[in-house]
Amino acid sequence: MLLRRVIAHFRKQEWTAIAIDFVIVVVGVFIGIQVANWNAARVDDQRAHSYLERISDDLDTDLANYADRLQFWSRVSSFGRTALAYAETGDTGDLTQWELLLAYFQASQVAEFVTTDATYDELKSAGELGLITNLDLRNALAGYYTNAGNPALSERPAYRMHVRGVIPVDVQSYIWTTCYGSNPQGEQVFLDCAPPIGERRAADIVNRIKRDEALMAELRYWVSTMQVAAIIGRNRTALATEVRAAVAAELAP
Repeated sequence: MLLRRVIAHFRKQEWTAIAIDFVIVVVGVFIGIQVANWNAARVDDQRAHSYLERISDDLDTDLANYADRLQFWSRVSSFGRTALAYAETGDTGDLTQWELLLAYFQASQVAEFVTTDATYDELKSAGELGLITNLDLRNALAGYYTNAGNPALSERPAYRMHVRGVIPVDVQSYIWTTCYGSNPQGEQVFLDCAPPIGERRAADIVNRIKRDEALMAELRYWVSTMQVAAIIGRNRTALATEVRAAVAAELAP
């Protein structure tokens, strides 16, 4: 319709009308492009919002997991220090031989921490980090997820393998079923439990462990590593809290 009108005006050399038609065409094309751009921007904003909501959930998971791991690592370290103190001084600290044996075993426990990064990896792999237009937030996320891994948070110490090679299987089985618990989310707990063996047998096993200098050296290393893990865990908790707050600010209406 508009094209036929322009041709008619052109044939009649109605230049003013032609100019008006031209302006109408240009303005129409401009508005069409702007509407398309606005729609694309709105879709991108919605996708960015969805990604950030998922990242927020991931950070909440990390914070909950750090809290759990820090508590668990503290207990493991406490067991290790108790066991080392007895090996180095002979002071039982009013603990029974069974309690000391349990300390040697529980000091070998591990609780790995793995950052929940599936959403960020998806965003990065798809080449869509640019959806997060806030450069400071994008850099904060990159800093958090790029430095996510640390060997101290996932190490399986030599002490773990070696001490379990000394403690009899029946004793270990009892500890696993009665003195320890876990759930599908990876959370672990230490449970109070009565001794399954007499003090004499417990003392024989404890003496074999504490007299093994190589084993005690491995335990010292593991206790030290647990301290490092706690430091890293606290620092990472603070960073995750800061990034979580930045994401919440970006999501705020």
